[in-house]
Amino acid sequence: MSSFGIQTLEADLHRLDLRFASLRVRQPRAVERLARSIEHSGQLMPVVAVEEQARWVLIDGYLRIEALRRLSRDTARVELWECPLAQALLLVLVRVQGRAWEAIEEGAVIRELVGQCGLSRREVARQTGRDASWVSRRLTLVEDLPEAVFAAVCAGELSTWAAVRVLAPLARANTEQAQTLLAALQREPLSTRELRAWYQHYRKANRRQRERMLAQPHLFCQALQANTREQQARALRAGPEGAWLVEVQRIGQRLRGLGKQIPLVFAAAQSAALRLAWVELKAVVCDLDEALARYTPDDCPRNPSSDCGPAGQGRRGTQDRSPAEDLAQHGAPGGSRSQARNLGAPFGAGFKTEFVVSSRPWNNSWSRYKASACVPTSA
Repeated sequence: MSSFGIQTLEADLHRLDLRFASLRVRQPRAVERLARSIEHSGQLMPVVAVEEQARWVLIDGYLRIEALRRLSRDTARVELWECPLAQALLLVLVRVQGRAWEAIEEGAVIRELVGQCGLSRREVARQTGRDASWVSRRLTLVEDLPEAVFAAVCAGELSTWAAVRVLAPLARANTEQAQTLLAALQREPLSTRELRAWYQHYRKANRRQRERMLAQPHLFCQALQANTREQQARALRAGPEGAWLVEVQRIGQRLRGLGKQIPLVFAAAQSAALRLAWVELKAVVCDLDEALARYTPDDCPRNPSSDCGPAGQGRRGTQDRSPAEDLAQHGAPGGSRSQARNLGAPFGAGFKTEFVVSSRPWNNSWSRYKASACVPTSA
């Protein structure tokens, strides 16, 4: 960029043209800090303006002007740049002094440079020392936002995250629903965490549920938090025993689902990898069953005919075993014998299991899990 003259002077606030005020995000806390600093030490850093048609267009320093007005000041220290407006806008993008700009603010200035000042994206990238992809990302960030959403962000009513991650995708899918959500958030704002949870549930909800969620997002988040607290309380009351029960029930349901897929999966020639995976799973089931028997000897009596546990009388000899049974007895290449002991019949043959009726619900769940794990495959 070429050099230009700079004048620093005191100017009345009414002489400043706040043309780009709508492109800057409001930050009330930052304004309060600036106001306290100016009241204590005066205006240390001048604002930046460019003269255009007898008006001084404010380029940088909108928060300082707001702080001065809050203090009922009539004048401000102004740094007047003697350069074209486009050059001034490009320069403030590369300046590192002062408050860091939001990405959406940078995108708004780039849109002004491309749309109003006639610069190309490549020229903006060259003069700001950025690559073309950075310029495109910033520009797309602003172009994808509806004007109402962009205005809400600049007014401080909506965070940049909410605008980009929630409102923009929703507006592309359904503009009317995005406007409804924006109006609700302006009435009753949600935190980023609450809005993230709301959006996750919204994406999975049906049409009727979405209508209720859009009408009262704050109420939905309150109900969600209450439900979460109740779940946490139930988990605390249940303790590790309750968590164990829930997990066993969940695994049992998944095993029953696998049992229904057996005719489809094994319609063709059986795969050795699938058979070996089942053998390894049975080894885990047997290990758990043995541990449960040690800790609950009165509730889990051993059944000599069970697949899990030491081999009982009447078992077939090694000469009658199928190759998969021999694999179960001696283990897969590279596997330990402990993983393959007490495996019973291989996948592909019917076998028995015990149903233990116990006064403890988690023992009953374990029995149901074992029943699920022992689904005959001859069907």
